Amino acid sequence: MNIKRLLSLFLVCVMLLSVLASCKKEAKGGADSALEDASSELIREESAVPQEESGEESLEESKGTEESNEEKTMPTGHTPLNYEYMKGIWLYQYSAECLFRSGGKQRDEADYTRLVEQICSNLERDGYNTLFLQVRGHGDSFYPSELYPPSRYAVSDYDSVFEYDPLEIFCDIAHKHNISLQAWLNPYRLLLAGQIVSVPDNYAIKEWFNNKEGDYIIAIDGRYYANPAYEEVQQLVIDGAVEICNNYDIDGIHIDDYFYPSGVTEEFDTKAFNELANGRTLKQFRYDSVNSLVKGMYDAIHAVHPDLLFGISPAGNIENNRGYLSADIDTWCSQPGYIDYIAPQVYWSFDYYRDFAKFDICSINWANLIRCDSVKLVLGIGLYRTVSPTLTESDPGWYLYKDNIKRILEFTYDFDVAEGFIMFDYCSMYDIYSGEYNGKITEELENFLPLLKNEQ
Repeated sequence: MNIKRLLSLFLVCVMLLSVLASCKKEAKGGADSALEDASSELIREESAVPQEESGEESLEESKGTEESNEEKTMPTGHTPLNYEYMKGIWLYQYSAECLFRSGGKQRDEADYTRLVEQICSNLERDGYNTLFLQVRGHGDSFYPSELYPPSRYAVSDYDSVFEYDPLEIFCDIAHKHNISLQAWLNPYRLLLAGQIVSVPDNYAIKEWFNNKEGDYIIAIDGRYYANPAYEEVQQLVIDGAVEICNNYDIDGIHIDDYFYPSGVTEEFDTKAFNELANGRTLKQFRYDSVNSLVKGMYDAIHAVHPDLLFGISPAGNIENNRGYLSADIDTWCSQPGYIDYIAPQVYWSFDYYRDFAKFDICSINWANLIRCDSVKLVLGIGLYRTVSPTLTESDPGWYLYKDNIKRILEFTYDFDVAEGFIMFDYCSMYDIYSGEYNGKITEELENFLPLLKNEQ
């Protein structure tokens, strides 16, 4: 009798436990459903490691997740901010001298901060999401650097000391306005002959000027250019990019079309070619030299954080890239591991006198080069052409029409291959100091601004 009673009690307990488990499961399911609406990724992580589990295996998995999250954070603690569709604009140093400097020295910090706030506010209001800030134009630096001398366009001279860090301020304000900030570098263009003598001797470009002039750095029409052939030259550019990524909340690195300079001859790198070519043609030697830099930058930047962007804005003329510039655009656009995006400078209107440079035809030709899913096409737009346009035989559209940018944006938005655009440049659209719209492009602006803002 006692055995039967115990068996009955046991069966009752089993039934109660089953009911309770079912209720708990339903309650948990309801909560999970609500959470999934808010954060499906979080629910997937929780379901992969049930909360009931314990012991060494569970702790190891948890530890691994924490380490993975840490690996996705830059040394500064920043997570890169980038957009699926880029709506960008360039801000380059010649326009920005009155931003960084005043009265021949670094601008007062409060005044500088106000101007940067104004720039980022304008961009956010008008629909931009990305700013390309030039931080190195001539082997100099717009931020405190251990590798490059301070820019004369940011402080008093090449031996000056920054009173505050303008790039750090720009990063903070840009992100407050949801603007992705890309650091724009010119890789090989250096200072004029009369300027480089003022650079302190502890910088690499000055050491090359003192000891390797005509080889590591070479003058063309009074300006020096670093020779892409040498690993030390390539490494300086790479290290400069990594320095930025390690020290600032930057979202990417961007280089433009200054590889081998305009007017370059076979004599430019004769010594390096004779020493290093190993049977290659001069064309392949130069291609390989530039590709070594591009590949090295891609790898180094993504080693800091995989979500940092690295892109190139080459000249719009495809054949010039393949020619004297020695920019191997075909490799970059067809093989992974070189760039995240290509942003050709398609600065012409729809009315250029030769078909290959018409905005639509040129953009399509660039799109046809892309054979790699990891490379995006972003179109560079010549907004500056709308400022005081003159009637020319080669590209009359800028003068004849006042809706060029509107039609260009319409084409770009409808062109499925394009995943964004970059306008050149900020100071063509806004006054750098007052922040007001540039009155010289009023008609163009009235036509394209609603489209830029997605208001039509």
